[in-house]
Parts: sequence; C-alpha cells; structure tokens
Amino acid sequence: MIKRLVLATVLMLSIALVGCSSNSASDLKNDNKNTVVENSNNDNDTTKKEQPKEPAVETPKANKEEKEVFSIYTEDSDTMNIKEVSNIELSKDLSLEKKLTNLSKALSEKVFDKLPIEVKSIDTIDGKKIATINIDESEANKNATSNADLKKPNWAASKFQGSTGGEITENSLIETLLQVKYKGEWIDGIKFLYKNEPIEFEHTPNLSGIKYRR
Repeated sequence: MIKRLVLATVLMLSIALVGCSSNSASDLKNDNKNTVVENSNNDNDTTKKEQPKEPAVETPKANKEEKEVFSIYTEDSDTMNIKEVSNIELSKDLSLEKKLTNLSKALSEKVFDKLPIEVKSIDTIDGKKIATINIDESEANKNATSNADLKKPNWAASKFQGSTGGEITENSLIETLLQVKYKGEWIDGIKFLYKNEPIEFEHTPNLSGIKYRR
C-alpha cells in the first residue's frame, strides 16, 4: 500500500515537471517571436519614412525674338508725294550695319529692279554716324563702256535720268535709308557713291555730298 502511494506521488511530480518545462519553452518561443515581429515593424517604419522632396527645376522659356518694322518709301510719279510702298521686319538684335544692309536689299527689290545697293561702311564724322552707300550696275552691265551700252534696268541711263525719274530715285534712296520716323538707334547721315565714285548726275543733285537726318 505504501509503495503504491510513493509511485503515485512520483508519477504526479514527473507530470508536473514536464508541464512546467513545456510551458517555459512555449513562453520562450513566444517571447522570441514577439521580439522578431517588433524588430520587423521597426525596419518597416524606417523604410516608410518619406524622403525630402527636391525642389522642381523650371526650364527657362526661350526668349521670343523682338522684331522692328522699317518702311520702304518711294515718290508717287503723279502726285510727287512720298509714300510707303512696303515694309520689312528685322530682328531688334541685329547690328546697325546689318539692319541697313537688309533694308538696302529690300529697297533694291521693291523699287529699283534689284539693282545693287551696297553698304560700304558706317563711320563717325564730327561725332555723327555717317553711312556710305555704293550704287552699282548689275552684272550684265559691268563691262559697258558708255550709257548707250547699258541694258535695262540700269542706274546711269535710267534711274538717274530725267527730272521726274531723278527726283523719284533721290527720294526713294534718301527717305528709305534715313528712316526719319524710326525712334531707335540709327545713322545720322548718308553719303552716296556710284561705282565707288562721288555721284555727279544732272538730275540727282541731292545724291551728292552728305544728306543728314532731319
């Protein structure tokens, strides 16, 4: 009887010790599991932190090219009044000489049958900007030895001749190239040459010497 009680007691103690050991292992496992989860959450929190945004860089807009309008003048053969026959737009950024060159070319095309009008130079004389313009014959008339040999169109036997024709030529050249109404930087005066020599034609006296801007 006593032996049975001892065996029963030993058995109960063994069961109790196994249960405690199992519970301790389970608790330890649960603690480790909680620790891992906690670390994982911390890592996620770190990666989810917002990075500071860099300021947006604005692409500069291309500057729109500014244009200026220049008038091309001639003289009406009936009324003898100065009139605008056309105009030309030029970039505001062009040099003064380049503007004058483009204007001379447009004048040649619109009024003088594309006869050559060349800007030779712009010089400062007595504090004023004076442009020298050379008027020349076309390639077809380069070898002509007299006015009678000139083919039309030409300057000497056509544009410079006759009181009306000579006056129209004078005013078309002077009014267009001096651009009196233009308010920007411009030449103060103009001097004309024919074949790189001073102009001496009866019907174009105003093309001799320097003509100043009014």
